[in-house]
Amino acid sequence: MRSHVKKHRSTRSARRLSISTVLVALAIVAVGAVTVVSRQSLSDKASAKSSQQSLKKATTQSVTLSTQDDKDKLADGLKQMINQSTEGLTEIHHSDGSVSINLDDRFQNVTVVKDTNGRLSQSCVDNPEAAGAFFNIDPKLIDNKSRALVTR
Repeated sequence: MRSHVKKHRSTRSARRLSISTVLVALAIVAVGAVTVVSRQSLSDKASAKSSQQSLKKATTQSVTLSTQDDKDKLADGLKQMINQSTEGLTEIHHSDGSVSINLDDRFQNVTVVKDTNGRLSQSCVDNPEAAGAFFNIDPKLIDNKSRALVTR
């Protein structure tokens, strides 16, 4: 009879041990989740602050588009940032069957700001037509003519 009582007690302590192990594991997961959320929140705040500083900096470096030379300079700067050319991009085939392409800083969205009679206007552009319309310049000045196919 005593061996039966010992067996019953050891089963209870094993259950307690496994329940406490589960509780400790849940606590660790909860702490990890809180840490991830906290870091993401800090990252979002830093990103928002950086965007505000960039916007402020951009407005202080305004360009008056009074001459064709000014328009050409603006177009050249935008051309580099919103380049949608696929020329020279190479597909990379991976062993798992997936395919990736390094875009070489192309196909980006660019936040632009202009001052119209003391009022700031902001937009996000990702193609020559949108940038041209925003700044009232010919999109052909901005366009990268080359839109070749991706090489394999």
